[in-house]
Amino acid sequence: MKRVHLANIDLNLLVVFDALVSEGHATRAAERIGLTQPAVSHALNRLRVLFGDPLFIRSPRGMVPTPAALEAAPAIRSILEQVESVLRGGRAFDPPESTRQFVLGLSDYAALVLLPRLTARLDREAPGVSLTIRNTSRSVGLAMLDDGAVELIAGNFPEPPTHMREELLYEEDFVCAARGDHPSLDGSLDLDRYLSLRHLQVSMKGNPHGYVDAVLAERGVKRNVAVTVGHFLMAPMLVDASDLVATEPRRLFGSLAGRLPLTLLPPPIEIPPFRVVQTWHARYDTDPGHQWVRQVIREVGQWA
Repeated sequence: MKRVHLANIDLNLLVVFDALVSEGHATRAAERIGLTQPAVSHALNRLRVLFGDPLFIRSPRGMVPTPAALEAAPAIRSILEQVESVLRGGRAFDPPESTRQFVLGLSDYAALVLLPRLTARLDREAPGVSLTIRNTSRSVGLAMLDDGAVELIAGNFPEPPTHMREELLYEEDFVCAARGDHPSLDGSLDLDRYLSLRHLQVSMKGNPHGYVDAVLAERGVKRNVAVTVGHFLMAPMLVDASDLVATEPRRLFGSLAGRLPLTLLPPPIEIPPFRVVQTWHARYDTDPGHQWVRQVIREVGQWA
């Protein structure tokens, strides 16, 4: 095993490494940490010698981390966060005076449901606090937490590993949404009529057969999915502008029901609800600021 003498290592190199992982671009990394681009390039050369690995490879997509860099990234992010916590001296988090930035991972569904109330709370209680929202999904959310791309994710995710924490915000059920003057709807919706309609499906991966279709398949029936989109926020607008019917999370349409002339009806079959949670890395458990933002999100979720 290679012996490392910390006294001979400039730990500021870890700050450069972390910025390169997050930004994937030397110039943006330099801007983020207040260095010049040549200084970042020089630091990267020193990091390569230290690790005995190229760490980042230039490509049309920017600086692509090598497997060694990806393996080291979560630990280095954790080290830097622990240093920041020590330097804060364990001081209590004071929302009205804080200028802290929180980086959250939300799907467009979770953003629509949670962000309006969350930003309103920040306006009132912590006007100096800022949010950076990064798009996430069920398939990538936990990985984004692991590599330090976000501090917390909210939405529907697989069961997290033991080094992460999860808290239920609410259970979401489904509703059928159509434009208010849909020619085939008269205030009720049985299964035969439901199956005769053209449907809109939301799928992050572009799959026209999703959760609702799996439930229908258990009943031995199939709906006509005419349009599949990759973003939840498209669904209310497309439903309002067409004869499509969407069977999607209730809160997606509930928040817009007063702004768009939509008809909301219960599905003709029982569709099990799904869990909406907030999930974070265990390293944030005792962080006062993180505890505060989790409490706010918890309360926002209760009112969603």
